[in-house]
Amino acid sequence: MTWEQDQFIVWWYLLAEYLMKENMRLQGELERLVHELAETDHGVMALMIENLQKKNEEQKEKIIEQEKALLQAEKLASLGLLVAGVAHEINNPTTYIRANIELLQKYWKRIAEKIGSVDSEGINAYTADFEKVLESMYKGTDRIIDIVRGLKIFARQEKATYEVFDLNGCITEAYKLVKNEFVENKINYLNRTEKERFFIHGSRQQMEQVFVNLLLNSITAVKASKFQGDGLVEIRVKSAGDDRLLITVKDNGCGIAEKNMNKIFSPFFTTNQASGGTGLGLSIVYGIIKDHGGNIEVRSEGNQGTEFMITLPEHHKA
Repeated sequence: MTWEQDQFIVWWYLLAEYLMKENMRLQGELERLVHELAETDHGVMALMIENLQKKNEEQKEKIIEQEKALLQAEKLASLGLLVAGVAHEINNPTTYIRANIELLQKYWKRIAEKIGSVDSEGINAYTADFEKVLESMYKGTDRIIDIVRGLKIFARQEKATYEVFDLNGCITEAYKLVKNEFVENKINYLNRTEKERFFIHGSRQQMEQVFVNLLLNSITAVKASKFQGDGLVEIRVKSAGDDRLLITVKDNGCGIAEKNMNKIFSPFFTTNQASGGTGLGLSIVYGIIKDHGGNIEVRSEGNQGTEFMITLPEHHKA
């Protein structure tokens, strides 16, 4: 065997050894990659299973919420029928009372003329008081009739009457209805309207309901916050341009959690169920504003208060 042949054999053995080692290395690398892939697939499967479980739980919660909503809707339907019947029953005696008060006022005018000729300070004082009592009773029947009308609208037995009215006056009346809540909870109230009167075309009763709901919502938020004793609710009306009004209701209450921001206008959603919340207040507000051609948005942060912003078409009185 020549030297060249010996060198070739040595070289061949070295190459074979190198190729064998490289093959073993590549096989080991392949096994490692397969193992990693298997672990990765296992992780992906575990993640997919976890996501499916989450979706399943969410679906269960949605089904439970829907069942509760259906149950509540059935209750409201029954309540609507009950309210319609009660409203009708209240309306009849109220009509008689009102008619009798009107009759008493006519009779009293004639009696007062006769009494007026008697020069007596005591009698004149009673006369003035009697007139005031009759007038307050008459206004009381007006209030009962308004409440009954509102109940009928709630029960869909009567359509809301649209008219041109002063929005500021509506806000004032709404505040009167909840003033006691502000006083009892020592919460400050500020009405900062841009000018004395703003007019819109719509239902006075429904808009009053909007402001009552928003004010009560703010009171609840302040009561649940760290600002108790220094609570503040502000309401403001101003021109927003393009014949639109901007109404803001702002408080320094507990705010709305970010996860609930897209749910607050949903029917039956409430975070105050323990204190009697029905989850209908803001959904009713949303519906009324939309019916009036307006829009409502909310801005809030946890423990930083909440601001509701409403835009409505402005009516310019001739």
